[in-house]
Amino acid sequence: MQKRFSKYPALLVLLLLLFVSCSEKEGSNTLKFSTDSDSTMYYYDLGWKQIMDLEDYSAAEVSYRKAMDFDPAFLVGMSVLARLTRDLEERIAMEATLEARKNEVLGDERLVLDTYISLVKYTNLRDQKSEQTAAARQEAMLIGEENLNVVVHNYPDEVYLKSEYIEVLHALHGPQLALDSLNSLMIPSQESNPFMLGYKAIMLAELEKYDEALVIAKELALVMNDDQVAKPDAILADIYFKMKDYNTAKIHADKANSIDPNNLDASRLKKKIDALVEEEN
Repeated sequence: MQKRFSKYPALLVLLLLLFVSCSEKEGSNTLKFSTDSDSTMYYYDLGWKQIMDLEDYSAAEVSYRKAMDFDPAFLVGMSVLARLTRDLEERIAMEATLEARKNEVLGDERLVLDTYISLVKYTNLRDQKSEQTAAARQEAMLIGEENLNVVVHNYPDEVYLKSEYIEVLHALHGPQLALDSLNSLMIPSQESNPFMLGYKAIMLAELEKYDEALVIAKELALVMNDDQVAKPDAILADIYFKMKDYNTAKIHADKANSIDPNNLDASRLKKKIDALVEEEN
């Protein structure tokens, strides 16, 4: 066999190049962002993993600040950091910068940036207790639905953009349509993604399919296999809250909050649960 193949070295090289090309193509369905800094993209991607998969917002803010240190001109990174910071004055300043410079970003990246700017605007109005808050939220959701619909179909490997799209659909159209879309958009490599599992459990609970929701939540805990990650307990707290089992919900909400006090979803739910448990007792 070695002798036969040695006659065709050029053919072997061609086949090898074809294999490498196909392998690269299979992993190329991601959006190319306008930064030349590998370090920026490392921390940008790490931040999304910390937000969506781990629900560790404190760590994510650190990652995005590092991303911006390496490339202060990376506007999409700035827009995500603006959504994370709890400093209203900093966020307002970032919104002004993003609005002034958004025309520097083009194509599908601009669709993402416009979506995030609209969410920053909504967050700022909410924190300022503006009468325009509800309208800004609705506008942000509609922009997100239109823009992210294009992006997730153009780049099916972008699991975190896909995750945000599912959240937008849920906000606008409810759990059933969002769940159907999640099942339709999810590719095999994303079936065990922590966000997808956790959000599926939440939507099932909202549809009062509690047994299915708990099965998915337990699968999530097994996939993550880390007692120092808030997400599994935050998801379980949400499910038990919807089941009106407030005592069990409180156990999980307290644990999630102790792991990451900056997890706004868990902390808000904890406040609701604490009030209800106090009423019951």
